[in-house]
Amino acid sequence: MDALEMLVDEVALEGLDGITIPSLWIRLEHRVPKFPLKTDPPTKELLWRALLCNRDMEFYELPQERPPVVFFDRFAEVDPETGVQEIRKLTPSVESKDIYPVNVIHQDKNGIQGSCLFLKERKSITDLIRTKDLKPSYTLEDAFKRWEHKLVVVASQEVRYRSLIGLEGDPELKLNDYSYCILERLGRARWQGELQRDLHSRAFKTDAGKMHYMRRSLDNHGLITHQSHVIRQPTGPQQYSILLLLKRFHVDRRNKYDILMEKTSKLLSTCPGNTAVMINLRDQLQLNEGTFKRVYQYMMAAKLVQIVNVPLQKLNPDAGPCKTKKGKDIMVRCLKLLKNSEKNEEDDDEDNNEEDSSRKPPQSESRVMERDTVTNAYEIVISSGTRGISQSALRGRMNVGKLEGRMICRLMDWAKQM
Repeated sequence: MDALEMLVDEVALEGLDGITIPSLWIRLEHRVPKFPLKTDPPTKELLWRALLCNRDMEFYELPQERPPVVFFDRFAEVDPETGVQEIRKLTPSVESKDIYPVNVIHQDKNGIQGSCLFLKERKSITDLIRTKDLKPSYTLEDAFKRWEHKLVVVASQEVRYRSLIGLEGDPELKLNDYSYCILERLGRARWQGELQRDLHSRAFKTDAGKMHYMRRSLDNHGLITHQSHVIRQPTGPQQYSILLLLKRFHVDRRNKYDILMEKTSKLLSTCPGNTAVMINLRDQLQLNEGTFKRVYQYMMAAKLVQIVNVPLQKLNPDAGPCKTKKGKDIMVRCLKLLKNSEKNEEDDDEDNNEEDSSRKPPQSESRVMERDTVTNAYEIVISSGTRGISQSALRGRMNVGKLEGRMICRLMDWAKQM
């Protein structure tokens, strides 16, 4: 995209509510990839004129002022060691503030879709701000002096929809009003995405089951992606949710168990015979019993490790009695590394583009990226034959978290695929 296309894209991603002029400059400053122009006064005037000359841009006066957007980077709070987002304690006023409260527009006769708090109350000032031949009637400075934070720019329905579905999306695809509003909300979040928990409990104020139903069509049409996300609250407990993003903003991020599996693999690779006593390994990783159990179960499902019983005498001949009263060897449960979760560095020299994939444990079956996640899961179930496959093993082979794995199984069950 060039600078003017990025400008239109930022207006479109803000949705039917539109964007105020101060918020537009904030969005451009935080845009990824970086906006190529400096947002100094002469450039702002140039960009303002570009908006006025675009027929897909409409201008409105809100009944009340809207505060500028506050940029929030959730990934700045992610602990690189654990992959867990550490929530800082916020005041109730900041935590609950939402300048875009959801107000779903239902079955509009003009085909308008989205969420807008003041759709009927706002006043169109397009004819005041520019002439019919798209010439500016106001400079940026004069327009802001008159309307200030009540002035919003709104992109047309076609432009907004195209920004949400991306260049590969089908513009003829029809979504129900609720699903479209979820898509719009994710578009406004850009690369940060939205937690499904926040969508159903704060934004749409509905139960989790209904939220899952509302976003089902977005999943089926491949418009969004989802991945597990772990949050530690200021009070201490951890919460597991699903991070939703537009497909065009998808980035694979390692979760807590990806990182722990990598650590476990590294520790085992330094042990004699790539084998370590499970209790000692858990102490080295400083994990509780439940978390450690999930880690090695995921690794076993991915065929990275296996549990073996080793005679105590072989591990430590000086540990004391190594035989039972009946003369049998005392056996110790150990974890043995079969394959390292990191790719061999020598193999990596020929293709540097594989760096990101080396962070994830190898999968027993490759995934076909042209297919959706549910189809890939279904193929794995089919390949397992009449014996089937456990849900935990399926999660391990697909390298997804617990919540995402459970959701995949529910979708297959709903589609009567299993």
